[in-house]
Amino acid sequence: MIAAQTEWGEGIVAISSVHAQGGDYATRATEHINTLYAYGDADVMFKPTLAADDQFRETFEEALSYFIGAEGTEDSGFAISGWTDVRWESNGISTSAETAMAMGNYYFTGPDGNETKVEYTFGYVLDEAGDLKINLHHSSLPFAPAVSITEADVIAAQTEWGEGIVAISSVHTAGGDYKARATEHINTLYAYDDTAVMFKPTLAAEDQFRETFDEALSYFIGTEGTEDSGFAIAGWTNVRWESNGIYTDGDSATAMGNYFFTGPDGSETKVEYTFGYVLDEAGDLKINLHHSSVPYSAG
Repeated sequence: MIAAQTEWGEGIVAISSVHAQGGDYATRATEHINTLYAYGDADVMFKPTLAADDQFRETFEEALSYFIGAEGTEDSGFAISGWTDVRWESNGISTSAETAMAMGNYYFTGPDGNETKVEYTFGYVLDEAGDLKINLHHSSLPFAPAVSITEADVIAAQTEWGEGIVAISSVHTAGGDYKARATEHINTLYAYDDTAVMFKPTLAAEDQFRETFDEALSYFIGTEGTEDSGFAIAGWTNVRWESNGIYTDGDSATAMGNYFFTGPDGSETKVEYTFGYVLDEAGDLKINLHHSSVPYSAG
């Protein structure tokens, strides 16, 4: 069993190596399947890791497609991904006469040296020649618990936003590239690249809603010929937050309250806010809703 696992891993590495060298990796993959899988002798149940459209590979051709890729399919070629090592950690191995099963994790080392953990169950039978062959292969990515936004995450995001506004003002005052700093601020903290963003700035009347990156950038640093004088280049030296409430719900969150902007003369300007947050694909908190307004005055 352990020898069969080692041979399987070495086969995957060999296919990747032949592919990297520009060799006949299709032939090497064919040898891998014919040698280690029972397709010519028995039914094979094969559920690969990276398979969604064609989940189960019941034939040699379907298995080959998974390992080396096939145009017009979901298969990009698992075995030609540059793997340099395969390491096994079995949770259990069970043998019974002419059959055996193994379950555990195996780890694939990529060309960058990083390991990818995959869960496996393999089943084995003896063919007529007495050679061990795979008749069951189930691979899956480990379960990853859903990431939830916490109140602490929101507070950290608020702090980062305020520090960003102060940084843009500081760079502008110092004669630096404040446009680049503002661009970084928006790209890092707002979800324009991932989803729709609802942004209603404080000092916006003609163009009330800033649905694009360019409109947001105009608001923060100003654009000639528009109402935007550049909110973030007004010399702010501090931003202080007072939340009325922070609500989190899995991968989204909302916060409402007041924030206070300290100007170059040391005085504070109070502004009302509502921010909405979502997680992007990398798990980073991004703003998808930003509503700021001047407090109501009965006078």
